[in-house]
Amino acid sequence: MWYFYSPNIIFGEEALDFFENIRGKKCFIVTDKIIEDLGLLRILTEKLDKCQRVYTVFNEVLPDPREESVLKAREMCIDYSPDLIIALGGGSVIDTAKAVWCLYEFPEYTLDDIQVNNNELYAMGKKSKLIAIPTTSGTGAETTNVAVISRYEYNVWRKLFCMHKGLVPTYAIVDPIFPKKMPPKLTIYTAFDALAHSVEGLVTLWRNEFSNALCLKAIELIFKYLPITYNNGENEEARDYMHQAASISGLAFGNAQVILAHTLGHSFGSIFHISHGEACGISLPYAVQYVLNDPEGAADTIKIYAKLAKQLGWAKWNEENKKAAYKVVERIKELQKEVNFPTKLKETGVSEEDFEKYLKTLILLCFQDSTGVLGPRAPSKDEFERLFRYAYEGKDIDF
Repeated sequence: MWYFYSPNIIFGEEALDFFENIRGKKCFIVTDKIIEDLGLLRILTEKLDKCQRVYTVFNEVLPDPREESVLKAREMCIDYSPDLIIALGGGSVIDTAKAVWCLYEFPEYTLDDIQVNNNELYAMGKKSKLIAIPTTSGTGAETTNVAVISRYEYNVWRKLFCMHKGLVPTYAIVDPIFPKKMPPKLTIYTAFDALAHSVEGLVTLWRNEFSNALCLKAIELIFKYLPITYNNGENEEARDYMHQAASISGLAFGNAQVILAHTLGHSFGSIFHISHGEACGISLPYAVQYVLNDPEGAADTIKIYAKLAKQLGWAKWNEENKKAAYKVVERIKELQKEVNFPTKLKETGVSEEDFEKYLKTLILLCFQDSTGVLGPRAPSKDEFERLFRYAYEGKDIDF
């Protein structure tokens, strides 16, 4: 037995109009000040006004949302007692809203109670529905069952993974009106997060036929439309398809999970406060090389990536599988260069001194991250160190 979870997804131009069909009077909006300053919150509130809804706003979400902020929003939400919780923003906002939703439904809970074995969480939604409206095209958080919240422990900010199928939003409204104002850097960083979800999702231990199909389509769309969007952010068709690709990739990720690029990215981002999409996107080709180089069990991985390369026209159908599989790495690197995306961790501005200073902590955080064991090859301590060193210097993985 397996399962596939998804929110109700409304996508395309004017998707926001679907609010007229959602029942509920009182809305608790979770967002951040940047979204408000960009005028995106006003787009939402004007729609709510038209639909005769009342609302209050929590706008204090920061990148890599922290536990203290979640708890503050929880108290505000409980006091307001809404019928609908609306997340308007990127992954940090949507993750915060998921956690707030759960702690509103179960006020006696802490973040530590939001975990996969808590069967009570299948009853989510009795007090309110969660509506996720992404403003970036990358995290896929609007479709997933995970909320990543930072907690300060052992003198470091550690990412706490709150995970349960009950956290899947009730509705995802994927309207391209919102990502139009993303600057080029944010466009590519979030896009590479989505790309990592799908490229990694193809080879996780939890992969399945539903997620495989979604991964393939998301990769196809990202490679086609990211260069267009990067060069012309006003291209409405490209923005729409990139927004759809992010949600498609999120569905794949939410039901198949990810592997090492996210392990390395989570760790590096936690220590050096690097954008999630940037850290994961830089790590992606190294992670793919590592699993393709598995000396004991790379046959399935090679076959999967070879098929991807052939399906997307990167390799000929009669090409030898190992050669075709490495075309995936080549194409990722080519896309990075095409959109001026960093190709090694050193390019994030982290000095060699700081890298060496925190290397042991980086490795320790990797072992606390479940994504590190969800792939076809799980690194040892020494291999994690080598992976970080190679990714920092931009050296191809040869082990």
